[in-house]
Amino acid sequence: MDYEDELDRMRARKRHKNGIGSRGETGRPAPKKHPQQAAKGDRVYYSDGDGRNPRARYTGASSSPKRNNQKKKKRKHKRRIILIEIAVLILILLAGFFMFKQRTHQKGFWTIAVFGVDSRDGKLDKGALSDVIMLCNINKATGEIKLVSVYRDTYLKINSKGTYHKINEAYFKGGHKQAMEALNENLDLSIDDYATFNWKSVADAINILGGIDLEITDSEFAYINGFITETVNSTGVGSHQLKRAGMNHLDGVQAVAYARLRLMDTDYNRTERQRKVVNLAMEKAKNADLATRSSLVAAVFPQVSTSIGVNDVLSIAKGINKYHIGETTGFPFSRTAMKIGKMDCVIATTLESNVIQLQQVLYGVTDYSPSLTVKNISGKIAKESGLTEPGQNAPSSNGSGGKKKKSSSTKETAPQQTEPAVETTAETTPETTEENVKETTSVETKVESTEAPTNQDGSLIGPGAKIDDSNSKKNDKKKNKDKKETKEETEPIDTPEQQNEPDQQGEFGPGI
Repeated sequence: MDYEDELDRMRARKRHKNGIGSRGETGRPAPKKHPQQAAKGDRVYYSDGDGRNPRARYTGASSSPKRNNQKKKKRKHKRRIILIEIAVLILILLAGFFMFKQRTHQKGFWTIAVFGVDSRDGKLDKGALSDVIMLCNINKATGEIKLVSVYRDTYLKINSKGTYHKINEAYFKGGHKQAMEALNENLDLSIDDYATFNWKSVADAINILGGIDLEITDSEFAYINGFITETVNSTGVGSHQLKRAGMNHLDGVQAVAYARLRLMDTDYNRTERQRKVVNLAMEKAKNADLATRSSLVAAVFPQVSTSIGVNDVLSIAKGINKYHIGETTGFPFSRTAMKIGKMDCVIATTLESNVIQLQQVLYGVTDYSPSLTVKNISGKIAKESGLTEPGQNAPSSNGSGGKKKKSSSTKETAPQQTEPAVETTAETTPETTEENVKETTSVETKVESTEAPTNQDGSLIGPGAKIDDSNSKKNDKKKNKDKKETKEETEPIDTPEQQNEPDQQGEFGPGI
């Protein structure tokens, strides 16, 4: 029996293999049984029911291992690019935050070179005359700001070719870049940033802050109205003339005119007046609200050429109460005025000893040793000037604009009131000529009457505002002047003493 059963099973397997189904009694093919199916993913499993293992058939699209590997590589590449971009962005943010914190909050010093140019055509770089050269050093830990004015006539090395000239010539020839390089080389500095402004930006800033209060001396009052008129013409900002000496509330144009005064004393006094205006403006900004400070930055920043970012400026504006102006002074500390060639220059006596003092003033270094570069430059200047020994520090002026004192020695002789003579070289002709034109314009307008403004409120409107004072001059001459005084009016005044002496009516000014 077992044998026959085995034979039947073998025949059945053979028929199944050949595709021949078993027939029934009618001779028709027996109904085909559907095998059971089980689906898992893209696979379908069939069972024939004969006890053997099921077979798997693939219903999905066939994919090669190579194609799968390519897809995996692409996905990994995309993820890698995304991760790299995120990492770079994080690094940029961290670097910016670090630099921002380092400048404004961490310990150390932030040294800024500030240049003020008298630019009538909007130029703020090469070709502009730098009337103001100031070192602003900020102690980031304490908020103390020290201001050191570098006298523009200081005789120094101005370029890498070994040319010696007045320091403001460096800015005229090569803009802020050459000026910063000259300051770094001559004074052993490492200046971090620069800022260049013109007088219009200063006038706008002080107007936004609401003006400043200053006491004007009699000698300053004799000249300031002429400078006010000239500043209105050059900046296009309206203002009015002052009516008296003493305490005055100055608007932006008047404050600029005050900072530009020079003819009644010296350039040393002028730099002190400039620092006084900066100090008063700083105090006004500290007392202003945040909206005013933001308006100040928005209005003035576009007019300034600077390497300082607007975020740093806004940060200082927001935290301005932390900052305060400490010591202010002028460089060189020990100096004398003399001619080098045809130029009236300020000579440091000596540059080496002055650099030692400068490092102590700015950074508190008491045992500083100047670099070999500074020693060589100092030796060159000493050889040309004949002043080889360190001198005593000049007494600090009070910026009152008083009379100049006569001095028989070469020490502490202030630069002459008139501008230096025009040199024959083409290099210095633009500077000297333009300065003479500006000073002449100021002198010609200084004799204008303070009681004859164009409007009833005494205001000068817009650029080119003029005061018609010819009639008042004639009346004053008829009433108050004799023939001798009339002759003196038509002759130029050569000495500061003559300029500052009052006439019989108690008036000051050129041509009186």
